[in-house]
Amino acid sequence: MKKSNIICCLVFLLTALSAGSRAQTAARTEFKIEKGVNISAWLSQTGITGGQARLDYFTQKDLNELAALGFDHIRLPFNENQLYTKDGERNAETFTIIDNVVNWCKAANMRIILDCHQTTVHDFSKYSSITLFKSPEAQDSLVALWVKLATEFKKYPNDLAAYEILNEPNAKEADSWNRVQMRVYKTLRKLEPSRIILMGSNKANRTSTFPELEFPKNDPNVILSFHFYYPYLISHYKASFLKSLADIDVPLNYPGQLISDSVMKTITDEDILKTLEKNNGVYNTQKLLEIIQPAIDVAKKAGIRLHCGEFGVNFKYADRQLLARYLQDVVNIFKENKIPYTYWGYRKEFGIFTDGKKLKDQGVLDALTK
Repeated sequence: MKKSNIICCLVFLLTALSAGSRAQTAARTEFKIEKGVNISAWLSQTGITGGQARLDYFTQKDLNELAALGFDHIRLPFNENQLYTKDGERNAETFTIIDNVVNWCKAANMRIILDCHQTTVHDFSKYSSITLFKSPEAQDSLVALWVKLATEFKKYPNDLAAYEILNEPNAKEADSWNRVQMRVYKTLRKLEPSRIILMGSNKANRTSTFPELEFPKNDPNVILSFHFYYPYLISHYKASFLKSLADIDVPLNYPGQLISDSVMKTITDEDILKTLEKNNGVYNTQKLLEIIQPAIDVAKKAGIRLHCGEFGVNFKYADRQLLARYLQDVVNIFKENKIPYTYWGYRKEFGIFTDGKKLKDQGVLDALTK
């Protein structure tokens, strides 16, 4: 065979192999979700780290009840310290819990998002403690964590379980987060070519930071995820973990100007007045869509799926009808733009259920499921 013919054959083979590789990478994994619930304060943001109380917090019966109510998926937030000790020792009980939940979802024909909520190098609730963007070693640890997690989770079918790289990243500059997230993504993609991977934007998954988000443009198995809690005066009314809003006690309006001018004139405490002035404004469907629009535009331009991983209300405001109206408007925007959503959360302050697993408000549930 002539040298030229050999070269042509090699080029043909390499091209064919490359095309086959691209075709395999481009195969879209079906991950059908529409409306779900975050199983909050269980394997993350909780003082319960083991024992019967943790096992009883969320059971197969509870998951089946969510399915019966109309939810088709859950997001399962977990903390690194619930999975491994400081010395890296595996917590077998936690992994058994996760394994059970995934199997419950499979039996109930639900999907699950495995959300890396908090790690030793990134505590989204304490900015001063975040080391992820300060040292290569911290970044190595996040990559290594996901290598271990992929080893644990790769047994789950791709159309059943998805991975979320990190909850609410908070870097000073978008490039810092983009570099870390893309590194984790590339590592995961080598290990699992067809796994659904959720990638979030900087500054706690804000929609306003979506134009700065870097993500692979040709991977159909990436889903971009944002969180939505605007306006805070509704979503975080009297939230115990926000000092500026914990003591707020004013009547709200929705839709319309959240706090009327007449009410604002009665506020004498300067700190409270400053907080209210910062968060007040006219909110309606149009305003909510305006805030979400940057995420919609980025995803649409890239031809990539979009997801709202968190939104919700604190249930501290007495007028539940107002809360239901607000949530209905948010959900309508999601539906009109084909955005699946996962409500925050299951129990505790923002939960749709009490600690006794009783429904807090039927109107709110209807807004989320009907």
